[in-house]
Amino acid sequence: MKSSGQQIAPEATSADGVGTRIAEIGLTVLCSAIYFTSYMTRKGYDASILAISEDTGLARTALSLASTAAVAVYGTGQFVTGFLADRFDPRRLIFIALLITAACNMSMTAFVGCIPAMVALWAVNGFAQAMFWPPLVKIIAANLDGEAYGRGVFWINVAANCAIIMVFVLVSSCIRLAGWRLSFWIVSAMAAAIAAIWWIASPRFAATIGERPARGRAGVAGGQSLLMRIMVAGGLFYIMAAIACQGVMRDGIEVWAPSILKDQYGLGTSGSTLSVAILPIFAIASMSVARALRRRLGDEVKVAIALFGVGLACAAILYATNGAVFAVGLPLLAILSATMHGVNLMLIAELPGRFAKYGRVGSISGMLNACNYVGAAISIYGFAALHERSSGWRAVFLLWMAVLSGAIVLTLLALRRQSRNGVG
Repeated sequence: MKSSGQQIAPEATSADGVGTRIAEIGLTVLCSAIYFTSYMTRKGYDASILAISEDTGLARTALSLASTAAVAVYGTGQFVTGFLADRFDPRRLIFIALLITAACNMSMTAFVGCIPAMVALWAVNGFAQAMFWPPLVKIIAANLDGEAYGRGVFWINVAANCAIIMVFVLVSSCIRLAGWRLSFWIVSAMAAAIAAIWWIASPRFAATIGERPARGRAGVAGGQSLLMRIMVAGGLFYIMAAIACQGVMRDGIEVWAPSILKDQYGLGTSGSTLSVAILPIFAIASMSVARALRRRLGDEVKVAIALFGVGLACAAILYATNGAVFAVGLPLLAILSATMHGVNLMLIAELPGRFAKYGRVGSISGMLNACNYVGAAISIYGFAALHERSSGWRAVFLLWMAVLSGAIVLTLLALRRQSRNGVG
């Protein structure tokens, strides 16, 4: 995976190598802190839905509308911010996003109870969240090359999963201590602090993250025609559809896992919320396994197919046993969720690195990530509606089997297209 601009990864001398490694670590830590904060300010509402429902008396489906609006705007916003990241200073986009999300989280507690206002405010937050991933990928691709790029996006994704753990721990603790509103105030203050740190620390990377000319003969054509040829040759339209399936699964499980645990096993609200903190732990392990498989198989799409297959097996067991007992149901949910995070790492984080030499990393990563949240928007409302209509979660487990089967077919088609066109 080659980047499109100047890198901080040349290895001229031993001393230069040490300095380069330190610079790589510094950049990765800074970008990971940004993505950690973005997840804290985005996932807090999802983790609080059950508590908000009990506090206000509003139905879960009504409350899910705000989250659905956020992920829908987040997904469509990726198309816009991906192109912006290829054309403007991505540092400024990230700084603006941090300020907006801080304001949205601080304001959300004042509008709870008014669904239209909550939907509108969280939709704004959704667009702010869309301003994180494409600029971060642009920065990493411009500064890091080859394996360093893979390490960078891996640790950024690890930071995201650590944030999910912290969100559930934070919300559960706040419910016990002072109410769910406290968690929104805390993450808002965090975003404001990180914005200040980012503004001070990021200028050192300014020389390498601007718009760069594409390298190689394929870059001559430029423009949208080049992007379309890349997408067709790389089977990216099939990949986009498979990513939408992955989004249905990953975000749908994360949002509704507390409700599944409470309904299936009779756990309390705080206990159900805290139990879900196990999901990101499995996700981090899954991403490590995915990277190992990537080195062995040599292809992100092949790894995704394998992970979709494991997820399908978990969904089939859940459906056959209707969740069985807590000791079986929770690990199956955790493994299924984890496999989707491994797919996310392969198809959304690592795969765009193949196309950095064409100067289209921001655009491609934005479009791929957008499809993730198209699926998420469907599942956040759809899982709750299907559960209410069928009076149980077994119908949802069956839907998971269908979605994962479709994802396997789509990734196989993408792999065939890439093989025919020599992409990889």
